Amino acid sequence: MDTLALIALLPVVLILYYVYKKDRDPEPIRTVAATFGLGALSCIPAILLELLAEYALGHTPLEAETPLYNRAHMFWGVAAIEEICKWGVVMAYVWKHKDFDDSYDAIVYCVSASLGFAALENILYVVQNGLAVALLRAVTSIPGHACFGVFMGFFIAKAKYFYSNERIQLYRGRMTLALVVPILVHGEYDYLLTVGEMWYFLILIVIADLVAFLLIHHSFKDDHPIVVRETPVPPPFMSTPPPFVGNVASTSNIDTQCDTE
Repeated sequence: MDTLALIALLPVVLILYYVYKKDRDPEPIRTVAATFGLGALSCIPAILLELLAEYALGHTPLEAETPLYNRAHMFWGVAAIEEICKWGVVMAYVWKHKDFDDSYDAIVYCVSASLGFAALENILYVVQNGLAVALLRAVTSIPGHACFGVFMGFFIAKAKYFYSNERIQLYRGRMTLALVVPILVHGEYDYLLTVGEMWYFLILIVIADLVAFLLIHHSFKDDHPIVVRETPVPPPFMSTPPPFVGNVASTSNIDTQCDTE
């Protein structure tokens, strides 16, 4: 059991460490850990919603195990639910967090939520299916979830920038892509695996990993602030003293007269 848990969690730790160490201004460990933990917890409602979606899909006119049924199941009954749950963690906990202020932060937090989800999911699969599944998921499923997190983070960084600068239309467009792109890639990933198209599945994994790697490299090199900070304006400096008024002037006259006398 300890060996299986280690195999299930080791790729999660390695990928998260790689993404985290790329950050020029590393995020607080407590914030990253909290995001990871919430991502793991989001796996529980996702499982329940997936069971509900499978039940609902079974009561539609779609015939089971047909290409259309499998696509509907993988895209909307699995991928959409899981990515929305992970996105919900980022939006509920990270979006307005004070630590989320640079563009690369979005990738760190989205990957943290995704890998937290993947960690619990992987442990559940490994406990049920053993060592072979642990090894297979270590090189397929875990990197896959990390890639989905990178895609989500890339667009959420842009959404946060446009939101901070009150460019609402661009914010909505990037936020939509932050959900749509991971769902489409995740759905195709699950569909190809389900129908046994292993060559296409492996090609998709290689392409997704390569694109995610390039996005990580680009994002940490292009890291920049995405939150508008208001700088307080200092009070004006008085270059000349205020004019004498009231009794001050009269006092000055009396002193002058006394000196004369």
